[in-house]
Amino acid sequence: MKRIFKLLVIMLSIFLLSGCETETKDKLTMVTEAGFYPYEYYSNGEVVGVDRDIVKRIAEYLDLELEIKDVHFDSIISEVKSGKSDIGAAGISYTEERALEVDFTDNYIVSNQVIIVRNDSLINNIDEVSGKIAVQLGTTADSYLSENYPNIELIRENKFLACIEDLRQSKVDAVVMDEVPAKNIMDNTMRILEEPLFSDSYGMIVAKDNTTLLNAANAVINKMKESGEIDAILLKHLESKEETKEEVKESNNIFVKIYNRFYRSVILDGRYKFIITGFKNTLLIALGAVILGILLGTILALIRNFHDNTNKLKILNKLAKLYIDIIRGTPSTLQLMIIYYIIFGSSEVNMILVGIMAFGINSSAYVAEIIRSGLQSVDKGQIEAGYALSLNYRQVMTYIVFPQAIKNILPSLGNEFITLVKETSIGAYIGIVELTKASDIIASRTYDYFFPLILIAIIYLIITFILSQLVALMEKRLKNA
Repeated sequence: MKRIFKLLVIMLSIFLLSGCETETKDKLTMVTEAGFYPYEYYSNGEVVGVDRDIVKRIAEYLDLELEIKDVHFDSIISEVKSGKSDIGAAGISYTEERALEVDFTDNYIVSNQVIIVRNDSLINNIDEVSGKIAVQLGTTADSYLSENYPNIELIRENKFLACIEDLRQSKVDAVVMDEVPAKNIMDNTMRILEEPLFSDSYGMIVAKDNTTLLNAANAVINKMKESGEIDAILLKHLESKEETKEEVKESNNIFVKIYNRFYRSVILDGRYKFIITGFKNTLLIALGAVILGILLGTILALIRNFHDNTNKLKILNKLAKLYIDIIRGTPSTLQLMIIYYIIFGSSEVNMILVGIMAFGINSSAYVAEIIRSGLQSVDKGQIEAGYALSLNYRQVMTYIVFPQAIKNILPSLGNEFITLVKETSIGAYIGIVELTKASDIIASRTYDYFFPLILIAIIYLIITFILSQLVALMEKRLKNA
């Protein structure tokens, strides 16, 4: 046990030190959601688009290096407000509620919010809008429809692509979104109503009182608007889609069709690189979290077990029980957000390290109860016999209880690690590129969820299968020991 604990401590120290790299502040961090073509999207493994090009000019104006972070749209304001990112740019419209939290730059793009319906829909104008309408969560379309059409049932999705998928499957009657991305994302089974729902203007956001960045952004934006550079950038990205499109010969052969679809989803434009990165980050976070979870969980379990056997450490036992109740009683997503936006709200920290800490803390509460139940499963007569032989508590635990408890808790610990691997998928909320986030990135360019999701599911299945076999092998060796 001593050797195992030493190994766990060493491995955890390596993970923590690798995540605590100092980050210089000679950069401008842009936070966005890169699934809003042509404003921000992925190409050749990088975030590109109109917004990125504008912020690039702002960074050059300030003599800073541009860094881009990709998160969910509804997390962008939190990123900027907390100081995690310097500027937010993702087709963000001004609203009074948003202006209370962040400052807006001057507008740089005027857009129309349009209604998309299926070709067979009876909805032909705004007055006929009814039923279920899909919008992206947190957008101006969301707030506009909430305020002006209270009788409409809004379906709020995290991605515009998910809204379109809902419409394809007849789960909703219409989708409301920006006109330019709408023309790119929809297919020939849909149509856009002629009259826009409302017009909108996009600006960028910075933290309150960050006047230096706000003034610099306004100066660059106004100069680019006057010179017509923004219009030229928009046209460039609209044209680039046609220029970079790979010609694939269509065929009636089913196998050729499957290969072409796979090629577009995984091979073209180096999209497999996102899966490789996601795989690496998923394993790194899961392994670091399980080490942290076992260390903290063991300490908590020993405190509670010692109290149960000796009636000592009453205060520590109450604190340990409170910790376990709080962690098990709150969602892991909420814990991740609290650690990232509140605990590390005003400091630079590696997101992989945040993921390890968040999932490790969450896992520790469950591990503590798993280990405690294993310790309690050992017959009390053996414990009393140990005390009768003049062994102290540490010796009884080391030589009698732990060897037997490990056999009982190993399957549950293995299941906890497997669950932890799959839970890392929520890391996308703070911009961690794990496996599920990788599939979202690919789908944002191909508008096809099939192969990314199937491939990610297969990878998860392979990981969990290997882990299950390792746990089974360890169980077998323990039984023969």
